[in-house]
Formats: sequence, structure tokens, C-alpha cells
Amino acid sequence: MQGDWTNPAAYVHMRDYESPEFAAEYLIRNDAFIVECCQLASLGANTKDLLGQSDFAARWGARFHSHR
Repeated sequence: MQGDWTNPAAYVHMRDYESPEFAAEYLIRNDAFIVECCQLASLGANTKDLLGQSDFAARWGARFHSHR
């Protein structure tokens, strides 16, 4: 069961979010983004591969950082 998106209490934890955190929330709730991520994963793409997917990043306005 999903929460009530119209209830302000559901967003209290986001009060101090910066713009990148809001952007990430948008992406992880976007069905088309999830589908594309799953398609890339099914092709064997890993995080390192996504760093090189400029069309994917440009389409979604995302920046992927490598964690070394």
C-alpha cells in the first residue's frame, strides 16, 4: 500500500533536501526511468557502464559519480 502523496506529513523527512536529493526522489519514482534502468541492467550494465552512458544521463539530467 502506498502512502497518501497529498499528506504533508509524508514529506517531513524531505524538509532539508537539497536540489540533487529532490531530483533523485523524482527519478526513483518515475516509471520510465525505472524501466530504462532495468533494461540497462538486463543487458549487463553496471554502475561503471552507466558512467559512460551519456545519452542515458542526458535524457534524465542525471550525473553519475564513481565511488572509488
